[in-house]
Amino acid sequence: MNGRHRQRGMAVISALLIVTAVALLITGLFQRQAASVRAVENEQARIQARWLLQGGLDWARLVLRDDARRNSTTRLDTLWATPVEDTRIQRPGDDRIAVFSGRIEDEQGKFNLRNLASAGIPQPVEVAAFQRLCAILGLPGSHAPQVALRVASAQSSPGRGGESGTDGAGSLAGAGGSTGSASCGSDSAGQGPTAPMIRGVDDLRGLTDVDDAVIDKLRPFVTVLPGITAVNANTASAEVLAAVVPGLSLSQARALTERRNAGAYFNDRADFGNRLANPDIQLTDTQIVTVSKWFSVNGTVTLERAAVTMQALISRENATTPSVVWKRETN
Repeated sequence: MNGRHRQRGMAVISALLIVTAVALLITGLFQRQAASVRAVENEQARIQARWLLQGGLDWARLVLRDDARRNSTTRLDTLWATPVEDTRIQRPGDDRIAVFSGRIEDEQGKFNLRNLASAGIPQPVEVAAFQRLCAILGLPGSHAPQVALRVASAQSSPGRGGESGTDGAGSLAGAGGSTGSASCGSDSAGQGPTAPMIRGVDDLRGLTDVDDAVIDKLRPFVTVLPGITAVNANTASAEVLAAVVPGLSLSQARALTERRNAGAYFNDRADFGNRLANPDIQLTDTQIVTVSKWFSVNGTVTLERAAVTMQALISRENATTPSVVWKRETN
């Protein structure tokens, strides 16, 4: 009898173990299936969020086109400069609610690192301006020639007959700027780029003494655009104005921007020069403009568990049809 009880007991234990194993297998299958379903749902939400961001990008182009039609200058008191915060979006027949936030920034309100070199040759005037900006931000001036050489390395040097090369990004002409072609005194063939062009301030990592702290200080004040550009006096910070205008102190630049932001925007470069009240300061169209043609768009859409952030650069060189130069997701 004891043997039979032991056998029955072992059978019961074996059955329980089998049931437990089966239950674990089924639970695992359900968990994997649920995870797969969530992954598909998340990807669908991300795709829909991308489409919503594309809609936001199209809206930004329309706003910038309308601004060019209505205003002869680019200022901070118009619609394009108003951020969109936590706007709820719901499509017909869909109970889900997406949340959109975005803003447009004038990239010509910043110092363009592309200006530091032309045709593979650092430009002393621009390097000096960047040195002043570094000093204002409490950074070593030695960063300026380093960055200039980095930008120059991504450009072609002049070829035979003094022909200027480009950096592979198309025309170097920008709003209010010029190509600044360097002269070529030799008859040698030009040299091609030895490095890719930087796309933004983050690409400066790797240069001597350029760490995250330096990049964080530079980020609000510098940009990298496809062409050489002047600074828009109506949107630039006091730090950038003091850097690009020799003889203009930071305190004077702050006084100018305070009056400007109170509504006294500049009509043109001559108006800006007159308000400097300093005849010794001579301005050119390669330094200061009051109309911008380059804008960045930053937007984020959150839909269910998906959050997608996109950056884009818009060119308004053709004011009637602003175009997207590039766009990329940042998360």
